[in-house]
Parts: sequence; C-alpha cells; structure tokens
Amino acid sequence: MITAVFRSLQVAVRVLTLLPAPPITDFSAEEKGRGLIWFPVVGALMGGILALTAWKLESIEPMLASVILLTAWLFISELHHLDALARSINVWLFGGCGTTEEDEQGGKFLPAPHFGVMGVMALIMMVKFSALSVLIEYKLWPYIMLAPIAARLLVAALIGFTPSAPGESLAHEFRVEFPYVALFLWLLLALPVALVAGMPLLALFVLLLLIRLRMKQTCGGLTWESIGASIVLLEAIGLFVAAVAA
Repeated sequence: MITAVFRSLQVAVRVLTLLPAPPITDFSAEEKGRGLIWFPVVGALMGGILALTAWKLESIEPMLASVILLTAWLFISELHHLDALARSINVWLFGGCGTTEEDEQGGKFLPAPHFGVMGVMALIMMVKFSALSVLIEYKLWPYIMLAPIAARLLVAALIGFTPSAPGESLAHEFRVEFPYVALFLWLLLALPVALVAGMPLLALFVLLLLIRLRMKQTCGGLTWESIGASIVLLEAIGLFVAAVAA
C-alpha cells in the first residue's frame, strides 16, 4: 500500500515538474490515474517554493525580482510544458489537430499558420513577468502560491471530465483508475479558498471551460499535450487577473 502511494506521488512529480525525484523507469496506467490525487500537492510544493522565493526577493526592485522568480518558475516546471503549449495553442486557434506542418489548399501545400514555440513562449512569459512584477511590488505572496495549486487542481478536473481525443492513448491512461472521490474532496476543500480569492479563481474556471470546449471542437477531446499546455495557461491568466485586481 505504502509503495503504491509513493509510486503515484513519483508519477505526479515526474509528469508535472523538473524537480529532482527518485527515478521511475515505467509506470502503469492505473498508477498514472492514481497520481492525479497528488496534482494539488505538487502544486502546493511548487507554490511554496515560489512564494518563499518572492518573499526573499522583496528587498530588490520588483522587475528584477520578477525576472529571477520567472526563471526559477521555468526551471521548476514550465520548460517541461512549453513545447506542448505552443502546439496546443496553434491547434486551438487555427484548428487542424494533428496536422501542424502543412495544409492542402487549392491543390498546393501551404505552410499552416502558427506562432511557433518562441512566439507562444514570449507571449506567455510577458504576461507572467508583468503580473509577477505587480504581485511582488504589492507583496501578494498568496496569489503566487495559489497559481500552481489552482492550475493543477483544475487540470485534474479537466482530465476527469473530458473524454480523450480519438487515438490519444497517453491522455486516456490518466482516466484509468481516476480518483473521482479524491477530486471531489479536493474541490470541497478548495471552495473556501475560492470564495476568499474571488475574481482570479473565477477567471480560471471560465478559462478552463473555454479550453475544454476548444479541445472538443478541434481534436474531439483531451490530448496529452493539452494537459501541460492548460497548466501553463491557467497559471499565467490566474496571475494576470490577480495583478489586475491588486
């Protein structure tokens, strides 16, 4: 029992972060599903590290502190998901799930419109950088801690309540042994926090519904890449809304 719990935690850490963790060479679909229990816990670990870092940086200029914090954020998790984010945003905006290289039009092959990894990365990082500058300046550490937790909790809900896209075996494995009872308990515990946090978490919930709708329209359901992409996007928008409301 203890071994199974520990392995499911390992799965969550390996899937969600670049944090050092005991190596795990392979894991079953059931272990991936059970690993979803730990998504908010991994988010809390990340959020705690980032909020503590922001607090330690309060004595320096907010923009410089934001650069340092964003770099730390990238090396904890974001570099794990940016490639998936770029491909997912291209699909959600331009359509053509699974056909990112070429589009046939009028008998000729034309390049499909896309932002590219660097374009998406620049846009998202700009949003995060500006938001973190404001939150650090006003010493709003709780929002920096909440962003990774809320994003991973909502993505766990997205996985549980979104059918997998056709042929998406990796995404489908998360739905095997999905911990619906644990997810319900997490959401119940999150309700008081949502009432206190207010607008930022409401914005994340609306964004989650839009992501789910667009995934079903373009790909027919959940894809493996959309999991990581949704995490980064939810974090960025959550921070941005919190900064605007500050």
